[in-house]
Amino acid sequence: MPFIRTFAPFVAGVGAMTYPKFILYNVIGGIAWVNIFLLGGYFFGNIPAVKRNFTIVIAAIIIISVMPGFIAYLRHKFMTRNTATSELKAD
Repeated sequence: MPFIRTFAPFVAGVGAMTYPKFILYNVIGGIAWVNIFLLGGYFFGNIPAVKRNFTIVIAAIIIISVMPGFIAYLRHKFMTRNTATSELKAD
């Protein structure tokens, strides 16, 4: 989930990470992130099947990105339902 990146500085501060070490990890992570997606997009985008069906690729990226949040929602929903059912049976 992309919003986790927002909390990294706070977690680093709470964990007492030194500033130079944080900057080093931040720079290395940024460079790696850009290179992975730049090269991945270049090589993946040159596959003929991907070129012909790019709308399916976009839909897959969106579904995969939303899936962790949706799974967490379903788990929470089923957990609360099971807890409520268990409490009713106990009475």
